[in-house]
Amino acid sequence: MAITTLDGAIAGMQAPQPIIKTGIATAAVGAMRGYTPWYAAGNPGASTATAIGINGEAATPALASTGGRIRRTNPVSGNAHLARLAISASTAGTLWLIDRVWQNSGLVVTSTTAQAITPAALPARDNAGTTNGAGIMAAMEWSATGGAGTPTVTLTYTDQDGNTGNSATLTGVATPPVGTFEVFTLAAGDTGIRAPTSFIQSATRTSGTMHLVLFRVIAQIEVTSANIGNAIDALTSGLPQIYNDSVLQLVWFPSATTATNFVGQYIETQG
Repeated sequence: MAITTLDGAIAGMQAPQPIIKTGIATAAVGAMRGYTPWYAAGNPGASTATAIGINGEAATPALASTGGRIRRTNPVSGNAHLARLAISASTAGTLWLIDRVWQNSGLVVTSTTAQAITPAALPARDNAGTTNGAGIMAAMEWSATGGAGTPTVTLTYTDQDGNTGNSATLTGVATPPVGTFEVFTLAAGDTGIRAPTSFIQSATRTSGTMHLVLFRVIAQIEVTSANIGNAIDALTSGLPQIYNDSVLQLVWFPSATTATNFVGQYIETQG
């Protein structure tokens, strides 16, 4: 039976999953520039970078490259929802909880010509639980420190309604450290990405290893003061659904470049 009441959410509470992650040194603060502890030590542990190639893969818990996900299990029956997310950080900022739905490798950091992508299909984990891409965003994630280039980066994609040839953009940061998560701005009016089709940079990034990641934002927490925790629950989060085989990841938008440590807890309800 689907969870429709607070009593139902309480009855379906699963065991808490602890979050403890070591500091992330950031290159520069920016409105669309996040940093993820995906590759950082802690609990959960560090992920290894995928080597799947430019056409990518659906991100699932079965992959070795998703070992840094927040641990969860699919419900035996019914649905899963966020019940509580709590976080304390050593600096102020904003935290996203995301579902990592697709990832690739093999992008050439020094290329300034279009790199075509024939993407592996998205899993049915968009906002509506389909493969159409509603609410799916894109970012460049760095698994090895990048060089000094700061190009305009353009991603061509098919949008959530099936329109082709749309463009998302970002401005690269100089010398992005491991964990840098540069979020693309979608074309005006778009609310999601169904399929990425091409990637191009206006200048070389010089060095490093980057990956295109598609993801869905599940929840957001504002950490207004260092070392003072904040939390959301089933009511204040809007009870977002966690789809089967979701790969849960944290993305941090800092207020300063200081390295940040995280302590927190994830709780899911199922029913």
